[in-house]
Order: sequence, then structure tokens, then C-alpha cells
Amino acid sequence: MGFNTYIEELKAVMVSKKSLETINKKLVEEKERSEQLAMARDQFLSSMSHEIRTPLNGILGFTDLLLGNSSLDAESKKQLDYIKISGDILLVIINDILDLAKIESGQITLYEKPFDLSKVTQLIYDTFSSKIQGKEIDFKISIDKKVPAILNGDSIRVSQILFNLISNSIKFTPEKGKIRLKIKVKKEKEGIYYIAVSVKDSGIGIPPDKIKAIFEPFIQVSNDTTRKYDGTGLGLTIIKKIISIMNGDIQVKSKLNVGTKFTVNLPFVKGTPNGVNVKAIENNCKSVLPTDTGQRIKVLLAEDNRINQILVEKVLSKFNFECVTVGNGSLAVEAVINGDFDVILMDIMMPIMNGYEATSIIRNLEDQTKRNIPIIALSAVVTGSVVEACSSTGLNKYLSKPFESEELYNVII
Repeated sequence: MGFNTYIEELKAVMVSKKSLETINKKLVEEKERSEQLAMARDQFLSSMSHEIRTPLNGILGFTDLLLGNSSLDAESKKQLDYIKISGDILLVIINDILDLAKIESGQITLYEKPFDLSKVTQLIYDTFSSKIQGKEIDFKISIDKKVPAILNGDSIRVSQILFNLISNSIKFTPEKGKIRLKIKVKKEKEGIYYIAVSVKDSGIGIPPDKIKAIFEPFIQVSNDTTRKYDGTGLGLTIIKKIISIMNGDIQVKSKLNVGTKFTVNLPFVKGTPNGVNVKAIENNCKSVLPTDTGQRIKVLLAEDNRINQILVEKVLSKFNFECVTVGNGSLAVEAVINGDFDVILMDIMMPIMNGYEATSIIRNLEDQTKRNIPIIALSAVVTGSVVEACSSTGLNKYLSKPFESEELYNVII
């Protein structure tokens, strides 16, 4: 009897061991599947980033060039300002949507530079002026005189916050209603200005039990609200994350059928008009080129998109840089072998030979001068893996598309 019991126990152990092996095998398969899905997701995001940001680079780039035209009349310049700020906000939204992991982890990059808060506010208002007039909304703006003329911070994120709050107020405020935008200094301590931006409307209001829910993704106050006013319900979720990363907070007060007041508190340092904003990620070098040579800089541009070729050529021409353009990595390598250049602007995703491959070949040339030529990655792909790959491949710096003229200049110099 004891022997039979032992056999039964042994069989049970063998079955358990087999089950454990099956479980382990399934876990390994699941891990591999997750890794494959993550890789596929990263490739998809990279591809979508490239396909969307490339044409947007043309839109924003040429708008930037036109804004620099001194012969423009005031109305034309104002309309270009509208395009610019709308494009900038679109770019931020695209970045957030394409990099969901970054949003979920709260790792949203801030690009700080001096900006005029009153001008940003006025441009956002002007963007909605036709809707405001169409609904005959009484819209007033008041800015405290204590608010510095120039603040240092991410003006695009500030625009996105204002855009979202004002858009919501207009959307939920009935005809002939009221909206008040107020900006004031809440306090000033050790050189930091704590700015309070409030948007108050006479709209439909939010039920008390729904106020917390409005910051959850894809949540609307009710199904009827969604049908009547449209919207994905992502706006407030995104700006709350942005505000948090900017070391600020957002508060809501609302009364049903009376109105809603959003107050955003953000810290800023007083800025100077001549600040510099560079989106470049530097790779162990403070500057690409010496600034005291007195010679005209010769640039090799490797870029397959014709519109972006024209844009970069015009920007470089504005700074009196000489530019030679090729359409793929193979031609870039050939140009380096047969010519002399001070710096290379290298697109990453190109036909025939991509930017990584071209950079690798250049870094292995026999000629030491050509081998060590500074190479700057220009890419519409902004995922972390791509930036990492640029650094490990031998590229000196990285500048994402779209970029502004001064950003391209500063990353070269």
C-alpha cells in the first residue's frame, strides 16, 4: 500500500513538473510576443512620426521664413502668426499622440525660451475671434501689470493650455454668454513669478460629482454632451499632465447651468528678449564648428523630400551658408569623398541608403578629416530609440523636424 501511494505521489510530482514546464514555456512565448509587439509599436510610431512631421516641417518652416519678410503688411503678418501658432499646437498634439508611452509616464519634454505672454494670449484670442463673434460672446482679457513683459518658459505648452481652456469655454458657453480671461501674479519669490491664469465662462457648468472625471482620458460629462459638443475628451487630460510637469496645478470651480472657472498656476522666471532655444540633443560636443574662422560655412544636406530640401536651402542661404544638396545616403557618401564640407545635415529615413548607414561609412573612411566631419541628424522621427541610435551611430547632434531657423543655425554653430 505504501509503495502504491509513493507511485501516485511520484506521478503527481511529474504532472506538476510538466505543468510547470508548460507554464514556463507559455511565459517565455508571452514575453517574446510582448517584445515583438513593443518593437512593432515603436516602428509604427517612428513611421507615423516621419510621415506626419515631414509635411508639417514644410508648413511651419516656410511660415517662419515668410514671417521674416519685412515687406509684409500687418494683416498678412497676423494671418501668418495664426498659421504658425496653430501649426505649433498641432505639432505638440501629434507628438503627444504618437508617443503614448511618454504621455503615460509624464515624460513630456519642455523647450524653454523667452516669450511674451500677452502676445501669446492675444494670438490665441484672435484664433477664436470668428467663433466668439459668431456666438456674440462677451469676451474680455485682463493682464496684471505686475506680470513681466517677457517670461522664460515653453510658450508652445502655454499656448496649448490656453487654446484648450478657451476652446472649451467657447464650446460650452451659449450665445451672448460671457468669458473672462485673467492673468495675474499670484506671488513672486526669489526671482520666480507664480502666474495664475483663469478662464471663467457663463456656460452649462459641470455637476459636482463629475468634476474629477473631466481629467480622465476620453471622459465627457455625459453622452449628450459628447453628441452635442463633440470632442475626444483628451484635451484636459493632456494639459493637466503638462501643467504638472511645468510644476504647476489646475483648479476647477463650477456650478451647473451657471458656469465654470479653470485656474492654472504656473511658475516662471523673468526672461530676456534675446534668449536662445535649441532643440538639439548634443553628443559630447559643445559646438559643431569653430565660430572664429571668418570663412563661409559649406554644408552638405542629405534629404530626400524636395519641399524640405528647398526649405533648408533657403534657411541656410539666409545665414549666408553655402549648401550642396543630395537625395540619399549613398550620394552623401559620394559627395563627402569627392568634396570638402564643414558639416553634414543628415536625414535619417532616406531611400537607397539611410542616414545611419551613410554615417557609418563616413566614420570609417581612410581620410581622417573626412572621417571626423561633424554630422547632424535632421529627423522627423522623435522616438527615444531613434535619438539613442543617432548617438550610437556616430552622429554628433540631433535636431527634430519641424525646426525654427534659429534652431538650425544654433545647432550648426
